[in-house]
Amino acid sequence: MQIVIYILLGLVAGVITAYFLLRRKEPKKDDTGLNLILQQINELSRSVDTKLSEAHKQVHQSSREQFDRTTRIVSDLTERLTRLDETNKQVVSFADQLQNLQEILKNPLFLLKIK
Repeated sequence: MQIVIYILLGLVAGVITAYFLLRRKEPKKDDTGLNLILQQINELSRSVDTKLSEAHKQVHQSSREQFDRTTRIVSDLTERLTRLDETNKQVVSFADQLQNLQEILKNPLFLLKIK
């Protein structure tokens, strides 16, 4: 009878030991899955960072090109407006000269008074 008790105690101890050993191995499987998920998250993070960096470069380049075009357009408009202002002054001067000529031609006595 004692032998049976020792055998049963040995079996119970073996089952308990096997249970704890198997239980320890199971979390490692979960850790592997968790590590895989963390690795995928890290890869996604790097991918998003890369894409964001590329998008930032493209936006920066596009903004720079747009700014350069706008600067050229403003410079061109300023130059054209300056020329237009000069032309306008010449037209006004010619109009004044024509007005004076018209007054002179209407009033020939004016010429005689000047001499």
